Amino acid sequence: MADDLQQLHSIAASMLELFEPAQRRRFLRDMAGRIRTSNQRRMARQTAPDGSRWDPRKRPPQAKPANRPVKFLYPAGGSGEPRLVDMRSWRADGPILIGFDRQADGLRSFLKDKVIRWITPEGSAESSLPAGAARSTGRSRGAALFRGLRTARWLKAGSTQDEAWVGFAERAARLALIHHYGRRDQVAPGGPEIDYPKRELIGFGSGDEAMILNAFIDQAGDALGWGRRAGR
Repeated sequence: MADDLQQLHSIAASMLELFEPAQRRRFLRDMAGRIRTSNQRRMARQTAPDGSRWDPRKRPPQAKPANRPVKFLYPAGGSGEPRLVDMRSWRADGPILIGFDRQADGLRSFLKDKVIRWITPEGSAESSLPAGAARSTGRSRGAALFRGLRTARWLKAGSTQDEAWVGFAERAARLALIHHYGRRDQVAPGGPEIDYPKRELIGFGSGDEAMILNAFIDQAGDALGWGRRAGR
């Protein structure tokens, strides 16, 4: 099988030389687009070019109730007059604070965006959120990896007179390399470093070579008068 593929590669390379320059550019540009699409589909399936599954995204630890109290002014019933909320045991769950409201004598939930004013336990006004109640985008960490990287904005395809290529745009290339090779990097600027698992993002899959050769045969059939299209 390997010898057959090598022979096909040699034939394809020889025949490509017979293409007119414009035909070659069109063919290589088309191949670059097909290879990018193939890689985008694999990335959407969360698989490497060899078909193996990527390591899944790690789930964050379960939020634990905060030990320190929190006080804030909140509209009664969510839309009424401001009232004091005093919670001694609470936790943040995305955009919501959940805890035992001493004023209401029961478990209650509150939307962070509706908080009128935060008050420290000592009673001094504080406009910012307490550290443990930092706002969340609500985005699930279990969502698919690299949804942005696989878009045409960052995963580019192009060609020259002699080659087709697929690669990440400059701003995304560094991030892609870290994950593609499983390198060590900071989780955020100035933050701690971790070893990222290897997740191969782009490459040639088992079906890509056959796809390219079949496309070449079709193109060559039109350009040179042989192949599958020529015989139709």
